[in-house]
Amino acid sequence: MKKIKHFIFAVILTAACSGAFSQTRKSIQDGAILHAWCWSFKTIEENMDKIAAAGFSAVQTSPANTCLVGDYGGLEIYSEDLNGKWYYHYQPTDWKIGNYQLGTRDDFISMNKKAEEYGIGVIVDVLPNHTTPRINEVSPDLINAVGGLEKLYHKNNDHGIRSYSDRLECTTAQMGGLPDVNTENPDFQAYYMKYVNDLIDCGADGFRYDTAKHIGLPDDPKDPYAKENNFWPIFLGKEPVNGVFMKKNSDELFIYGEVLQGGNSREDAYGMLMPVTASDYGSILRSALESSKFSAKGLKSWRHPAAPVNIVTWVESHDTYANHGESAHLTNAQLRMGWALIAARAGGTPLFFSRPQGKEAVQFPGASKIGDIGNNEFMNPEVVAVNKFRAAMAGEPEELVNNGKDNAVIGIKRGDRGVVLINAHKNSVKVEIPVSFADGIYIDKANGKKFKVENGTLKGNMDRESVCVVY
Repeated sequence: MKKIKHFIFAVILTAACSGAFSQTRKSIQDGAILHAWCWSFKTIEENMDKIAAAGFSAVQTSPANTCLVGDYGGLEIYSEDLNGKWYYHYQPTDWKIGNYQLGTRDDFISMNKKAEEYGIGVIVDVLPNHTTPRINEVSPDLINAVGGLEKLYHKNNDHGIRSYSDRLECTTAQMGGLPDVNTENPDFQAYYMKYVNDLIDCGADGFRYDTAKHIGLPDDPKDPYAKENNFWPIFLGKEPVNGVFMKKNSDELFIYGEVLQGGNSREDAYGMLMPVTASDYGSILRSALESSKFSAKGLKSWRHPAAPVNIVTWVESHDTYANHGESAHLTNAQLRMGWALIAARAGGTPLFFSRPQGKEAVQFPGASKIGDIGNNEFMNPEVVAVNKFRAAMAGEPEELVNNGKDNAVIGIKRGDRGVVLINAHKNSVKVEIPVSFADGIYIDKANGKKFKVENGTLKGNMDRESVCVVY
């Protein structure tokens, strides 16, 4: 009898490692994603209980691929010298699981097993579009597998993108000085397929495709070296390469693309294939946070041609924070208010960017290194309350409404069940918002404020720059 029990236990462990109990696309899509930026696999695993308790449905890792070590192999998130930089893991030297910044393949497997225990999906940031600019650091295994160095890259790889209005330039020339991989080469596709399927075998539940708009769509102009632009049909799991399919397809995995709007991005076409990033809405939202003006009318539209169910939303991304610092000046309170707006809404899949530890509203405050946990904002009571509100309101319609003529106060109503309130004022305010839920006294689940609903009107007081969650 003991032998039978042990056999069953072994089977369960094997199934867990192969992703048999992984989260569904829908469970991730309907929930909220924590972007554990620069956290190691071990750090994510050690904090999985906190991620789950905070109400996130999924965690997004930094790239798991073999990456550029740099001259010193340090773990500084950013430094003026070459002693570690966050973007080194965005410079692949090979497509195999494990790197010096985030951990080993075994670490990745262990993290995924822990995620399964807590019902948390794991999304891996992947980037087949380019390699490190240090060509001498590219793995011989990769070079040999694709048929030589000249077959690894597009013909236009000898120059940077000259015009973003030219789709062939956009999809085949160097972006930001990064050598552009010939993603239509079947030998590269087969090599990359081994990596993707290994990630799935180890427990990955989805992928975020970095620089997705720089990988051609089926009807885009073709590189002279390419027979067809078939990367997306293959890596959404709809077609094989050399007779091999992805082990799960985009109906099962949550796969989304970083398709930054503008510059002939064709976000409408990408949005027909997979969820894509609503970068314009993030920009509008940051402007609203900076001006303390939350116009219900102005913020209603997602500013995207894709269906609301097919967009990923954010207040800030790692790029807006780290590359040019366009969002790094925002305070924690501002970020929480922005999060409340996107996560309380019915559409979109919200992504919460975990900043490094240290002084708020400062880019790279220097209190933590690559591998460390970010700051504790993902556990803030306002963030947690909004996440749980989102889960509780699944399927309910939304309505955005201001506090009378006061555009600094906005409510996100979800059917006749609840409302999230945001006060962007630098002072406390009285709130009076029409609602359709039952009369009575309600206690805000974020800060414990008391609200009264009487004759279809919710009344109460809100502190400065705060979020209240009432249902």
